[in-house]
Amino acid sequence: MAEEEDCAVGPHIDVSSIEITPAEECAFEDGLGLVMYFSTDTYLAGYFWRVSYVVDTSKRRKIIDAGSTEPADYAPGSHAMAFSAPSMDIDSVPEDVRRQTNGLLVAALTGPNGEEAMAVNMVVQIREDEGILKRFIFNPME
Repeated sequence: MAEEEDCAVGPHIDVSSIEITPAEECAFEDGLGLVMYFSTDTYLAGYFWRVSYVVDTSKRRKIIDAGSTEPADYAPGSHAMAFSAPSMDIDSVPEDVRRQTNGLLVAALTGPNGEEAMAVNMVVQIREDEGILKRFIFNPME
């Protein structure tokens, strides 16, 4: 019998570099800048990057939408994405989310019909320092 080969379905996306700003620990509510350099082997029409903060609380998983990039067409080859979010109103973040010390910042390359081509997960550590909630995002490329 011939063995069947596992074939990856969908485009092959390769992330070569990630820049996160601020790059050091900062106040939880500070703005966020994210630049990713990536390549694709497939033409991607109308794709965008959706960015969210994901936390598992004691009761359930909570997802806070941080925003998304504008839809773009990506030809096979190298590209860059740039995302920025203004400062966040800390009072709009649920208390059970603020109490979690670890979460994920997720940047998902998403198609025009909502299909996810791939996602980059970045661990976020949260801690309180003299009454101020602080965050640090670990760059998975470092």
